[in-house]
Amino acid sequence: MLFNRKKSYEDVVPALDPKKLIMLAKKLLPDVVFNMASLEGNPFTYPEVQTLLDGITIGGHKVSDEQQIFNIRNSWNYLFDVIVKNETSIDISKFNKFNDIIAKDEALISGTFRNGQVRIAGTEFLPPRAEELECIFKKELPEIIKRCKSKSDLAFEIFLWGALNQFYYDGNKRTFRLVSNMILISNGQGIFNIKAKDKLQFNTLMVEFYNTREADNIFEFLYNSCLERY
Repeated sequence: MLFNRKKSYEDVVPALDPKKLIMLAKKLLPDVVFNMASLEGNPFTYPEVQTLLDGITIGGHKVSDEQQIFNIRNSWNYLFDVIVKNETSIDISKFNKFNDIIAKDEALISGTFRNGQVRIAGTEFLPPRAEELECIFKKELPEIIKRCKSKSDLAFEIFLWGALNQFYYDGNKRTFRLVSNMILISNGQGIFNIKAKDKLQFNTLMVEFYNTREADNIFEFLYNSCLERY
């Protein structure tokens, strides 16, 4: 299922060095992991995420919340690895691998498309039926790649497309956000990082997007507020 968007966004010229972006992302990893987890309702604070990623166990939290932090960290390490190895093809195996890491022990099944219906809380929107997903992916992904005029456009369009179609039982926004970062970082366009402080604005715009399938408002927010360029 595709959506409507009128405005296009340009890439930064000249492009940044992907290797430098990876080094920066590694330094910012506690912040990136904290923000991703916070959007999922994870109660870990930023200092606790820092401490946990340093290898020190934090008491007073559910094992599932701790594991979510590690899964996000592991998915970013996989992201760095595929960029370094120049294995950044945009295909179903890449999407499934990211989901398998990010939603491990959290989703009903991970690493493969859902086989049942899901709903998005707080919206009137009903995602496509499970039996439609493979056809949607094969038909629409090439259309998205073709119609996007810049890598920044492509990254955010894929993120929103994945969130709209809910290909997986869980971790859809995280999965497609990682793919978006693979596109952005490998092409020197920056790091896609939705801040925890912007959670309310992001969620509000996403509900509007789900209900209307009009993407201009959320797209502008993602491009202007969530794309970190250095």
